[in-house]
Amino acid sequence: MRVSFVETMRGTLTGDDGVARAAEFTLHVEAPSTRAFLFEGRCTVRGVLRAAPWAPEVPCEGELVITRVPTTLGYFLRARGADRRALRLEGAKRVSPLRVLRTMTTLPLELMDEGGAVRARGVFRFDLKDLLPFLATFSPLSRRPRALVDAARAAARRRALAESPS
Repeated sequence: MRVSFVETMRGTLTGDDGVARAAEFTLHVEAPSTRAFLFEGRCTVRGVLRAAPWAPEVPCEGELVITRVPTTLGYFLRARGADRRALRLEGAKRVSPLRVLRTMTTLPLELMDEGGAVRARGVFRFDLKDLLPFLATFSPLSRRPRALVDAARAAARRRALAESPS
């Protein structure tokens, strides 16, 4: 049975200009099976990244990679920026058994351009007020969470195409 959930994390990204800007992502995370999720630790992700001015609201996709020792949740996302150039958003939650709650809800990350140059650095956090809605998306039978994220991706794609210079 597949494993699937939707996660939203919010925070700030600070660019070269030193200005911290609000940013977030909402991701539909999916593994093809419980076994793949628990033992292989590789999940596909599709969602929406909001990180203006680099990526005001754009579809993103990539991978969530979970390692066991040490326990790490690596996020590797790809998107097209406002200028239609490739961007990567990468970060990792390094889970500490002494501070599980804090380390599972904090994601330091970097936003890089297609050449690998860091455009911004920041920290996203999972808001514990979102815990119940997050847990409700953990249904292997429900398609609703994925459908909501897919609809948001489609809307972001339409907006990006409408705003891009011809």
